[in-house]
Order: sequence, then structure tokens, then C-alpha cells
Amino acid sequence: MIKLIPIALAAALLAGLSSCGNRAEKKFDVSSYEDTPDTLTHHARYITISERTDGSVLVDIADPWQSGAKTLASYILVHRDSAIPESLPDKAVLLRVPLERAAVYSAVHTSAMNELGAIGSLVAVVDGHFFPPADTVASMIKDGRVTDIGAVASPSVERLAASRPEAVLRSPIQEVASPALPRNMVPVEMVDYMEPSPIGRAEWILLLGELFGRRDEARKVFDNVIHDYNYLVLKAKLAQTERPKVLVETEQSGVWYLPAGKSYQARMLADAGACYPWEDTDGQGSLALSLESVAAKAIDADVWLIRTYGYETGPSTLIGLNPRYSSFKAVKKGGIYSCDSAIRPIFNDIAFHPERVLADYVAIFHPEVLPGHELRYFRRIEK
Repeated sequence: MIKLIPIALAAALLAGLSSCGNRAEKKFDVSSYEDTPDTLTHHARYITISERTDGSVLVDIADPWQSGAKTLASYILVHRDSAIPESLPDKAVLLRVPLERAAVYSAVHTSAMNELGAIGSLVAVVDGHFFPPADTVASMIKDGRVTDIGAVASPSVERLAASRPEAVLRSPIQEVASPALPRNMVPVEMVDYMEPSPIGRAEWILLLGELFGRRDEARKVFDNVIHDYNYLVLKAKLAQTERPKVLVETEQSGVWYLPAGKSYQARMLADAGACYPWEDTDGQGSLALSLESVAAKAIDADVWLIRTYGYETGPSTLIGLNPRYSSFKAVKKGGIYSCDSAIRPIFNDIAFHPERVLADYVAIFHPEVLPGHELRYFRRIEK
């Protein structure tokens, strides 16, 4: 028997139900996505890449968790066939490029390396069992070319040392100490996931291009991303239908994690022409909310996007997890869209190819502007 929604929750809904206001009048800031050729980086907030007169490349990575533009890390990239410049920036760590041996802690970055033709420099990864069989890295682990050094929270120092990487590309987390590295290994702090805009995050592929000697390839990828992303934003802006209210993800162990209003994920929902009830909240990471507070704002959401691993999620699955989900409009009206990330690599693609995910969003929210679009990541699950 399906339980009715609790009285306290119902009261909260009546008091706080969000209408998203004038849904059809959302303004889109497309101008900020126009590229300019005067610098190597222009859109990202937390990385600056500049070419020096001596031919070296300076990379400054800002600390996303500290105000006042404090530096998290700084690198001076010098081609391995060139002499080391006499004058080097203070506190900048020297890296000889192209890197010949690298350990990489995120499949997001190995996927980009593969696209740039630099996967041959990969020698170690963490959490190797999460790479699907079709992934190039999975086959490299299987034949011994790449070493799985264990869990990202506690990688094996011995296996990492035996892999002899020159640099370790890792994604630091606020207030969480990164595991120590063996001597002579340079940590490259990849905080791309903290960028507030999808184009800003995608621009970090230029760093991979510099590290692995694939500047032209990276620039071509990024230029195409900007072009296609802008096109889709304009298509969404021209939609004649109102902005649908959109809910994402589900409650996990009593907590519902949602993108904060200044995160790149919230920006993508806005760019696709959606009304996201938390679009005006502060923060670039996640909001940790209760089911009751989420329902108060989004029980009437038209669309519910859910990303999982290893299975699809539909109304029957949701109600089985929590009968209270049966009260959500998207469950009642067939507005559930599921992405099984085990077979459709949305997490890898959203970083450096946000335009691919945005195309699905636009097609779901405003199908009339992308007729015939075949969804790449999401499937509508009605039962």
C-alpha cells in the first residue's frame, strides 16, 4: 500500500511551493561565451595559462575555496628539448613537457587525454574497476600498460612509485588532505570541477593540451565546444514554450544533493531553458537538503533528471525506494528521464563536452527547437 504524503510535508508544500515566476522570460548571457584570441585562457575562473617571451608557459591555478584570488598552485612548463630559462617565476614548479609519464586520478581527464591522442602517456589510475570494458583505459589496465593504484582516498604509494609518473593529475577537495606523493612527483591540482560555468570548465582542456604537447588539438576541441554550445543556447532562447520546472537527482541516505545556483550544472540547466528552483542560491558546489525541503520547491517539477550507475530509474523504481516519491508530478505525468552512467558516459563528457549534454537538455525541455534529436544520455522512463 502506498502511504500518503505526511501532513507536515504537505503543509510545507503549500507554504513554499515554487512557481519559478515568469518562466518564459529567463534571460541568457550568451555574450560571455564568445572566445577571444588574445590569451591562451579567457573563460575559466580558476586557471590562467600564459605564454612567456622565453617560450615557456606559466600556469596559475587559483584556490576556489579562498577569497582574494589566492593561488593554489603555479607551474612553469618548459619543453623538454629546451634549456631551462634563467629567470623563473617565484614559487612556480618546473614541469618538463610534453609529459611522458602521468598518473591521473579522474576518468574525466583520461577521457580527454584519449581524445587528444595523449593516452599513451598514462601510466597509473585510481579506482580502475570503474572504467567500463569499452573504455581504452580498461584495456590498458588489463594488458599491464596502466597500473591501478587503488582507491582515490588511499592510493598505494608503492604502486604509484613503481609507475614512475612525472606528474600526478588529481582533484583536491575542500578541507580534505590529499594523500602524500612520493618524492619527485609533481601534483597538478585539477579543480576544473569547481568552475561556475560549463565553458569555463571545458577550457581546462587547454591545460591538458599544454601538458601533453597537444595544444592545437585542444584548441580545436575547445573552439568547437564554444560554437556548438552557443548555438544550442540560442535555440533554447528562441523556444516559444515556457521554461519547464526541473528537478535533478534523488535522495541518498537521507540527504538530497543538488547543484548550487552558481555551479556549472545549474548554469547548464538555465542555458537549456529550464526553471531550476535553486538557481538563485549561492555556492558553486552542492546543496545538501532534505526530501521535505526539496518537495516544498519541486514536487510540481515537470521534468526529473536522474543519473545512476548500473541501472535505469523510473517511477516504479523511485516509489520502491520511497513511496513519498509517488506525490511528485514528474512521477505521475511521465516526466522521469534516466541516465545509466555505466553505459552512457555523461560524467566524462559533461566536463569537456558540455554541448553534448546541453543538446539532450534542450531536446527534453524544448523538443520543438531540436526536432529529430536522438537523446545521447537520457531515456524517458514512464513505468
